[in-house]
Amino acid sequence: MKYKIVPNFISVILVVLIGVALFKQIDFQNMTVEKPFLALVYLIGFLISIGFMIKKTTIK
Repeated sequence: MKYKIVPNFISVILVVLIGVALFKQIDFQNMTVEKPFLALVYLIGFLISIGFMIKKTTIK
């Protein structure tokens, strides 16, 4: 069986939106986050969205 990685459009949009929100939470001068719990939630959502985005589908 061959596998093909097909990005899901909704997952790509979620990755971009959550990634931007997570990026805005980080203070790069002090290397801290503004709200640590919210940043953790964003990170979990970001990783799950990436997982759905690169989900493998079989080719018949």
